[in-house]
Amino acid sequence: MQSADANRQLLVHYWCDYGSQTIDFTLAQAALHNAFPNSSIIYSPLVMEPGNLREQAIILKQFKDAFPPNTIHICHVSINSTEPPRYVVVKYADSYFLGPANDFMQLGFELDSLEYFIIPNDGTNKWNTLREIYIKAALTILNNPNKNLSELFKPKQHMRKPMWIQPIVKANNMRLSCMYVDLHGNCYFNISKDKFEEYRKNRKVRVRTQMATINGIMNDYNDMPEGRLVALFGHGGLFQLAQNSGNCSKNMGIYEDHTILIEFYEEEEYTPLGENALSKEQS
Repeated sequence: MQSADANRQLLVHYWCDYGSQTIDFTLAQAALHNAFPNSSIIYSPLVMEPGNLREQAIILKQFKDAFPPNTIHICHVSINSTEPPRYVVVKYADSYFLGPANDFMQLGFELDSLEYFIIPNDGTNKWNTLREIYIKAALTILNNPNKNLSELFKPKQHMRKPMWIQPIVKANNMRLSCMYVDLHGNCYFNISKDKFEEYRKNRKVRVRTQMATINGIMNDYNDMPEGRLVALFGHGGLFQLAQNSGNCSKNMGIYEDHTILIEFYEEEEYTPLGENALSKEQS
């Protein structure tokens, strides 16, 4: 296969969900270097639950704005479906994202203005999806630098719009649902920093779980002593609960679909360890 990137420098980001300790990952590296010999390639071989849309969308949210323009993201993640596999490409922030048409991108981007296009496939399962689907599509884009995606691929019509479970909001509190727990036990919830601050209105924050109360929002895990819980906005501006040098999910009993309560208040309340301390719930 002839490379097309000799006249157009770009960054290729390859994200797969089968980890790096496999021959498949070795072969994937070989295929990408053969196809893009003049490009820098970044690999993200993550171990993930196959076909988990929430996990795929949360990870996409975390890295989608971290790369420079003109990056091609090949999202080689699994599909759990009895239907023939389908694949799409979308342009976001002057970069291209290629992946399965299982709606994880719509969940990750949450922008109605984005247009998705179908990557050609004859409807059969491909033994080597990377080489036969994604690399071919990426080269089509690179060989036609002055063309829009609409000139290269057919548009995808969405029959439904996937959505996150929405926060339940009242005047002074908000109930959030855990959408994803990573390998370190960090718990991610269904609200972004921008939306959270919109509801917060500069008020103070208290987070209540079934086992503990957290006062205040931190900037980093290390803003609390080891073993303490911390509420913060991590990569991608996602709200999360974590434990400095610990597993928040396991130790606090928080798993996917578990809910927590956010309380907003005006007046500063006294706590023995200060505003950002962890205190056990009183029974």
